Amino acid sequence: MDGAMELFETNGVRIDLAHPRIQPVADEFRRGAFEASEAKITRRVVRPHHRILELGTCTGFIAMIAARIVGPANIRSYEANPENAALAAHHFAANGLPVELYNTVLLSRRSAATHPATVPFFVSPSLVSSSLIPIPRRGTVDVPVAVFEEEVARHGANFLIMDIEGGEVDLLGTADLDPITGIILETHYRKAGVAPTDAMMKRLYDRGFRINLRSSGSETLHLYREGHEADLQGAF
Repeated sequence: MDGAMELFETNGVRIDLAHPRIQPVADEFRRGAFEASEAKITRRVVRPHHRILELGTCTGFIAMIAARIVGPANIRSYEANPENAALAAHHFAANGLPVELYNTVLLSRRSAATHPATVPFFVSPSLVSSSLIPIPRRGTVDVPVAVFEEEVARHGANFLIMDIEGGEVDLLGTADLDPITGIILETHYRKAGVAPTDAMMKRLYDRGFRINLRSSGSETLHLYREGHEADLQGAF
């Protein structure tokens, strides 16, 4: 990127307010409003022993907050929008946090079996609205597919952070989640639909996940798995 950076510190990390993709939301960062709920939950519930897969890193903001807790080697970030992936990489470098980052879509093993090696990803001019779910009158980019369960095993992941604009319904509705003990999840009724989201939540509940109501807020949830309540010390 050409030009000088304008690094603004928030939540212990620095965001480049001069970056062209950040400028439309720069005031939200200054006010502490950008992804405020996700940032608060991450600070409150992520523990040093967590090994994290973050799906939908966007700016890299939440990944960096988590990396300050677990160490950058213990988090891997995935971003389907190539422009956002470049933005996150820019922020990781500016903060000296070598978080592994992949311009990839993660699908469950079951869903990946019926898809080619790449999938169309609908790109919105908005920083936060690109999605696997079709967006009318928006262009697409072809993004490589990786298998969620294989990435979990490769990283030894036990914790998920997810903001994938409706894609959570298919992934969490079909994936093997046995190694996962906690999830920070942004839900998207408008894109994914109420009934499919409710069905996803029922599946998570049936598999032993519970909602930490004190840490959750609005559409952003913290889910923990029964048997791992020790992780909740200080989160209630």
